[in-house]
Amino acid sequence: MNVLDSDEILKRNDKITSFVLVNPNQVDDDDVDIFVVKAPGPPPPAAHLNQTTAASPAISHGSNLGVTSPRSTSISCMTRLCDTCSNAMNYFGHYLDVLKSKGEEAVENLPAACLLHSGAKTLQDGEDSSCHVCVFLMANLRVKRLAMESIDQSNIEMCWQSGPSPKRLHFALTHQAHPRSAKNYWNILKLQIWPSSEFDKTLFGMRDGGGMERHSSTKSEQTRDNAIEWLKRCQANEDGKHDQCNTASADWLPTRLLDVKSAIETSMVKLVMSSDTPDAFILQRQYVTLSHCWGNWGASRLPVLTTGNIVERLQEGVPISLLPKTFVDAIQVASWFKVRWLWIDSLCIIQDSKEDWQRESIMMYDVYKNALLNISADDSPDGRFGCFRDRDPLAVLPMNVSFRGQESWKCWLTPDTHAVFDSITKSSLAKRGWVFQERQLSRRVLHFTSHELMWECCAEAPYFASETFPGGTPFKVVFNRNPKFQTRTSFKTKGNSSPELYNAWNTICREYSGRIFSHVQDKLVALSGLAQEFEVALPDDTYLAGIWRSTLPQSLLWKSSDRSSPAQSTGNYLAPSWSWLSIDGPVSPSYIDQSGSDTAYSLVDIVDAVTTPLFPAKPTASLKDASITLRCFLRPVEIRPDYEKKPWYLLAMGGGKAHKLLIKDEDGTESFRVSSFDPSSTFDFSFDTEWDQDMESGPEAVAGYFVPLTMVKPTEHESLCVRGLLVEPIGADRQTKGTYRRIGLLSVYGSHCQRVKYKVKNKSAEDSEQADSWERLVQSLQATHQSFEELARNVERQLSVSGERVSKSASDAGNEETEESAIDEDVTEQLEALDIVDGGHGVAQIDLATVDATERLYALDVSMDRELESLFERLALQTITLI
Repeated sequence: MNVLDSDEILKRNDKITSFVLVNPNQVDDDDVDIFVVKAPGPPPPAAHLNQTTAASPAISHGSNLGVTSPRSTSISCMTRLCDTCSNAMNYFGHYLDVLKSKGEEAVENLPAACLLHSGAKTLQDGEDSSCHVCVFLMANLRVKRLAMESIDQSNIEMCWQSGPSPKRLHFALTHQAHPRSAKNYWNILKLQIWPSSEFDKTLFGMRDGGGMERHSSTKSEQTRDNAIEWLKRCQANEDGKHDQCNTASADWLPTRLLDVKSAIETSMVKLVMSSDTPDAFILQRQYVTLSHCWGNWGASRLPVLTTGNIVERLQEGVPISLLPKTFVDAIQVASWFKVRWLWIDSLCIIQDSKEDWQRESIMMYDVYKNALLNISADDSPDGRFGCFRDRDPLAVLPMNVSFRGQESWKCWLTPDTHAVFDSITKSSLAKRGWVFQERQLSRRVLHFTSHELMWECCAEAPYFASETFPGGTPFKVVFNRNPKFQTRTSFKTKGNSSPELYNAWNTICREYSGRIFSHVQDKLVALSGLAQEFEVALPDDTYLAGIWRSTLPQSLLWKSSDRSSPAQSTGNYLAPSWSWLSIDGPVSPSYIDQSGSDTAYSLVDIVDAVTTPLFPAKPTASLKDASITLRCFLRPVEIRPDYEKKPWYLLAMGGGKAHKLLIKDEDGTESFRVSSFDPSSTFDFSFDTEWDQDMESGPEAVAGYFVPLTMVKPTEHESLCVRGLLVEPIGADRQTKGTYRRIGLLSVYGSHCQRVKYKVKNKSAEDSEQADSWERLVQSLQATHQSFEELARNVERQLSVSGERVSKSASDAGNEETEESAIDEDVTEQLEALDIVDGGHGVAQIDLATVDATERLYALDVSMDRELESLFERLALQTITLI
């Protein structure tokens, strides 16, 4: 697909005023953004909008995005709008009216966009005067933590997709000091349009006779009642969707808990040992947990449990006045549900005892899995900020809109799915590594965000509720496609090793890898609870430092981002180099196909895979060491990255960077050199060190060995592809010989696969002779590495002479059909001779699934003639250990 600049689009069609930007990984219209290519001019005169209404002045604000429309008569809203937003909404109503009454041709010259605010002042004034649209915008900007100085230098536009039934109103920022373009355009908010004909007020939790009230604080009785109702609905499980939410061990309790009842009655928070005082838990065993950020302040100021104060905390307790605000709020929230016990990590784990921390940290699975619910202080960067927030109640109130003369077009407006869930997924808490597991393992989570409470449990939507949607969110996509893993998979049947589970694990790995740890040593133990959960569902599989045994070797092909580098552990062993857990920063797991389709074939034998846990009873937690032993092929290689800046038009075409791949022999001599000006047809790579292709400098060369792990056969459109690891030996002595560590990834495509697979026997030959020999080898094995389409074209070219002869004979006979069938028959014979199946599939006849893994690298190659056999030899199998 060609990517066009906005100016190019305008040159091709001057009528285009906007186009759709789609996330390349999603085609769902939930991810669509609107980009107004050229600044739309003012709409038609007011007389054309409403013959009985006088026009208001254009809202230009120094821009040609002005709007001329009736001031207040064409729109009806239950809540207040400022003049700026009222005029914009009126124009939107006018656009819909023209579209409905006169058809799509009538709105061709009407811009589907208008300027809303120019700078920050009118936006802030609008919020101060309780303009509903301005409140929506400001609440969203606070979630994004965007400074008002940036808003003051920008325009805010409102736009929509053309068509009879737009689904959303889009609000975008464009910087005033730069020309409007796709690069100077940031979609900050989408308001979902809910037609009143399809959605009545019960969608927003309003019962018959009830009002539209929302409170100005998340500490209100109304907010409390919502939370209590969400828990009751989950526990009642009337529709059977909450089975997983209600599954917990009735006998298990954490080692220590905080007494909520005592805290409220005496203002002293006592610590209780569940094993020492069993009588205290006879009537009330349920407890809740707290997820919170320690932050820099908490690391030194939090009143933690220590070996020095544990006796006092057990006997007398700690004054509630000495606790940070988040802890005090958590005690109050726990009392909402009449729960006596609360678990907070810093107050229930002895922080200066390594032994206690190790013992308690590996029990996080049970702590969060068996809690009644988890209180999540999403908007608090440390304990001083608390759970509750004051807010404008309009931020969680649906906006009701209708237009004069269009009784059938009445709607509700609310923030769309991204805006609703951004307050969780983009919060300070969401960035923390430990909290990721806490949220995933908890059966229920009560989120305290910047402006509303949200409910999350193990059931699927609409059971993700919020104060905006007390009865449950109606969105098809929730939590920006990152819901709790229980809602993505079926854990009801043990032994369910379907692709769904492995795909869910890959999603977990990708999300978890980008989280932040104060202590990188916690990476494995902070994931161990989730690994335990999957172990139950995958009883026939083995967990290996973030990877599953049955998915080897494909799962070794994870890719680290340019912002990632090997984690620097402080003394103790962290993870093997082949595990993505050894990387500090985001990684992309390799796609694991468990469907049985022949997308990729293993090229190695896994001889052994061993992990030595630090705690034998918890093999998913911290490790002493780990290794994988492979029977595989090794080829010495060297990669020389290109850092030279290239013109944008070369980069836009996928070229420009002339990286070099040097393929070597065991003695270090260079056998062949490949350039990657066009990466799609040569090779691509990534290093496990921090490296950005846009940097001006970096490693001049990275040398190591290429270990081919998987092969993708040539298809109708794709050439042969061999993917594998870049590794380096860790030493040359007897103990470490044959031992390697991973340093990156390498993928080789098409004919270059042959240059990796074969070695030259006669190195004394001239370079020109060797080049000719390589070309002959590639031509001989072209059926192996070329796509079906390329191969067919080559065969047709080879048959052009004979085809011309057939054409002449057919022409003489006056039969065009004879000509076509004769050429097709010849091509088919040639393809079959090259061991390729016709029919548009381009799949080699050999079924690689029936071939031994270590023989597949050469299984598709046709026999070479004697001369080529005298010139080239295959790589020899070796046994290596990755650590």
